[in-house]
Amino acid sequence: MTGEDEGREKLRFMLKEAVGSNPFSDLFGVTMSAKGCDLCGKAVLSALERSGIDLAKVGAVGALSPSGVPLAMCAMAAARERGLSMDAFSMDFVYPSLKGPRVDGRDVVLVDAWISDLGYIQTSSLVTLTERQELELDWSIIREAGAHILAVASLVAGSGEEDLPSELELKDVNTGGAGFVPFAYAFSKKDLEE
Repeated sequence: MTGEDEGREKLRFMLKEAVGSNPFSDLFGVTMSAKGCDLCGKAVLSALERSGIDLAKVGAVGALSPSGVPLAMCAMAAARERGLSMDAFSMDFVYPSLKGPRVDGRDVVLVDAWISDLGYIQTSSLVTLTERQELELDWSIIREAGAHILAVASLVAGSGEEDLPSELELKDVNTGGAGFVPFAYAFSKKDLEE
């Protein structure tokens, strides 16, 4: 087992403990821990690479929800270890806007701790794979700010009940236009049940 595989297994165990029998968790106990931060950042970057994203092109990582903020910081730190320069930003969760460094003209990735495929589970950002209104609003705000979204990524994805998509179709709430973006995740809910 390689060092990366060992780190992934350690993180899977930490996430499994944090989730327990709950259908959803904000995962703060993992993403905000000294032990988990490094593992989370590396896991998200690896998931993006598996989805075909060139990390050298990513200028910023944006948190979709409060639970995504520490994950964006984890990814930024892991990128720095690789010699890459990525900023972090977050969506303003009260007024539709961005907080953090400017993203105009930059390629960005949106992240959250857990994106579910069950509409009835209220994730911290109301982001679900079946009802994407919040994600589509965020996508529209970022496009309006002049950034290009390379992918949406999640530390954990799904409910364990359905197959997860490899890309998401999102509609711009301002223009009505639609586009597809890759969906990358480090672990599925099923991975945490094994």
